[in-house]
Amino acid sequence: MSGYDLNSASDHWLQVINTLPSLVELHLISCNLSQIPQHLSNTNLTSLTNLDLSYNIFNSSMPRWIFSLSKLVYLDLTSCLFHGPDLVDRVSGFHNLTNLKVLHVPGNDFMNSTLVLRGLLSLTSLEVLDVNTCNIAEPILSDLSNMTSLVYIDLSQNQILETLPNSFQNLCNLTFIDIRDNFYSGNVSDFLNNLCECKSPKLQYLAFSANRLFGHIPDRIGQLQNLVTFDLAFNKRISGTIPESLGRLSSLEDLRLNVNLLSGRLPDSLGNLTSLKSLEISFNNLSGTLPQSLGKLGNLNFLSVHHNSLSGLVTEDHFANLTALDTIRAEGNTLTLKLSDNSWVPPFQVGILSIGSWNLGPHFPSWIQSQTNLWDLDIANALISDTMPSWFSSTFSNIDYLNVSFNRIQGFLFQNVSFLAPKAVLDLSDNDFEGPIPETFNEAEFAVLDISSNRLSGNPDPFLCPSLEKSRSLKVLDLSNNNLSGVIPDCWLNWPNLSVISFQNNNFSGEIPQSVMELPSLESFNIRNNSLSGEIPASLLNLKSLQILELAENDFYGRIPMLIGREETNLKLLSLRSNKLDGEIPVELCRLTSIQILDLAHNNLSGTLPTCFYNFSSMFEKRELSPFVLYDVPFQVKVLGSASLVAKGRELKYTSILYLVTTLDLSGNKLYGSIPKELMGLLGLRWMNLSGNHLTGKIPEEIGEMTLLESLDLSVNEINGRIPWSISRLSLLSSLNLSFNKLTGQTPTGTQLQTFNESSFTGNLLCGPPLSELCENKGISPDANTGSEKDQNYDESDVNWGFVISVVLGYIISFWAVIVPLIASKEWRNKYFNFLYKMWFKVRNTICK
Repeated sequence: MSGYDLNSASDHWLQVINTLPSLVELHLISCNLSQIPQHLSNTNLTSLTNLDLSYNIFNSSMPRWIFSLSKLVYLDLTSCLFHGPDLVDRVSGFHNLTNLKVLHVPGNDFMNSTLVLRGLLSLTSLEVLDVNTCNIAEPILSDLSNMTSLVYIDLSQNQILETLPNSFQNLCNLTFIDIRDNFYSGNVSDFLNNLCECKSPKLQYLAFSANRLFGHIPDRIGQLQNLVTFDLAFNKRISGTIPESLGRLSSLEDLRLNVNLLSGRLPDSLGNLTSLKSLEISFNNLSGTLPQSLGKLGNLNFLSVHHNSLSGLVTEDHFANLTALDTIRAEGNTLTLKLSDNSWVPPFQVGILSIGSWNLGPHFPSWIQSQTNLWDLDIANALISDTMPSWFSSTFSNIDYLNVSFNRIQGFLFQNVSFLAPKAVLDLSDNDFEGPIPETFNEAEFAVLDISSNRLSGNPDPFLCPSLEKSRSLKVLDLSNNNLSGVIPDCWLNWPNLSVISFQNNNFSGEIPQSVMELPSLESFNIRNNSLSGEIPASLLNLKSLQILELAENDFYGRIPMLIGREETNLKLLSLRSNKLDGEIPVELCRLTSIQILDLAHNNLSGTLPTCFYNFSSMFEKRELSPFVLYDVPFQVKVLGSASLVAKGRELKYTSILYLVTTLDLSGNKLYGSIPKELMGLLGLRWMNLSGNHLTGKIPEEIGEMTLLESLDLSVNEINGRIPWSISRLSLLSSLNLSFNKLTGQTPTGTQLQTFNESSFTGNLLCGPPLSELCENKGISPDANTGSEKDQNYDESDVNWGFVISVVLGYIISFWAVIVPLIASKEWRNKYFNFLYKMWFKVRNTICK
């Protein structure tokens, strides 16, 4: 009855079942049942051996009557979602099913019970155990080693935390074992050697990927000659070389060793795996070249060796018999394709060709023209110095992903974009394309368009403001690092799905167009280093999705806009550096609780430092920050936030690790007052620059709590007092500049502070290493500034007030004991002044002699 919709049917089918007293098999697969009919439990099913209720979402308690079916041999409850508060009591009857041989229960949380799992272990006749995706956390694999009838074990996609057992030599009937996506640890070498103890191992499927296994692949792996699938991917710790004995697995079809620490050369014996269909060994440390023997793998359709350290020559012979090949992922290596015949036509027709960072140049590879099924092409950084061939646009019809970046491709951008599929990714960045952006580009339904770092000129108005208005799918637009000029067009409502706009390092002028503020999905807006002017619109800072706002190095003037409304924003990076902004820093900026990078340097800002910066929770907390993933692009491409930041005296561009950076840069302004101690509460801050202002007062002692600081610049201010001893606790500090202030005393000793250059402290009244001025020459004790932190923090609470009062009273009593008699008695006054005169006379005569 499988496949019939019984949920809305009458009970007639139950009546039919009731007429079958000797029913042996009942299959109700995908019958859209939401509950088991109550009358079914009253039916005579004592002869039932096979029960299949799979793919019905009951979402109810496990029925008790199932465990009374003592003759049951086959039970399939896949994706039934059985649960219930009294579930453990109901299913404890698993041990009654003594004849059960096949159990499929994926997707049922009731299996996450110690009592249930212990009941399973009593099923000594069990041959198939399928409990994947059951939310199991209890160790179970070790206990299965005594169930010698097991042929099939699937524990995948659970949360099992367990060490691989070394007791599987008894399971010689095992053909299938899948423990993928768990938390298994241990030495995979020992486990595989243990499996090889069987005289005639029958294992065909072994999948241990996405665990925490370590060790190497043993030479004895060649004894598992029935293996069809061997999967150790995504363990990240499996090391050593790929053994030659792997080539003896003549039945192997699927080999997955990617994302580990494998090294050495690929063995030539891989060419003996004539049944191999998929070879995945990407993201390892493999070296040498591709073995020519791979050309013998006539059944291979998926080749993935990308992101290793492979080098050397690849010729036509490497692909000689690869007629079934559909996917080549080999980017991230430094291989050189050397063809003996420029008219070479490959024997394959691939859909994915990813060979970026290979040496394919200097001419554009003409053999690509033969790959008419191509929909994903990556030939970035391939040393191509040529123009885009005229055949390119007419050869392909459904390109989803095209990456030719980081070459030296010249000429104009192609006019015909009809070869691009809807929501395509087009990356032409870092080449030598010139001329205007073709108007025809607005005919393509891009998801990502990156034509940055070329020599494009003119204004993008014809492309951005087409005559035919329609909503478009473009999410990422990068025109940065070109020679584009004019006013930024004000027609952004044509592009409502935009997440990323980057126009930095061009020659745009005018103001920020109003329609930009109406893009609801905008996450990154970068117009750094242009000639834009006007006041910064407040509504720009209020875009709810905005994470990155880069307006640095323009001519914006006026005050920093106050945030409108009371809702917190998602802004993580705000850079207004090198503009003409004035006024005070508005306290409303303190509502940017997600801010990680705040750069207001080199403006005309005045006033004091806001104490409310303490609200910057991403700077305040020492915690793991999330990457700036602005848009997930198909085919393993992610658009990450990027920014140019000035730190440690240099301007650097950050992309993939931008989320690790926390920066506060207020340098080059007219800020005054003291450094608030609340600022020292930004414990997650890595770079802080307050230089070039008019700050006064002392460096707060609490600065020693900012233990993640890597760069600190307080130079060119009017800060006075000593350098606090606590600064010596900043063990990660690699750049320090306290020069040209009014600091005094000795530089703290016993830390890495002495390793900094003398220029870090010059222009102060300091002494001691690394300065050439010795403290003894200034009358300062060598240990004057190296006392304990308690000494440095001495305050009124440490004063012995009893002692102070006693001294003061003593002076007062002594004073009146002498002065009062002199005032009250004339005789005492005469004797006292006569005494002073005689003493003066004696001293004068002594000096004259």
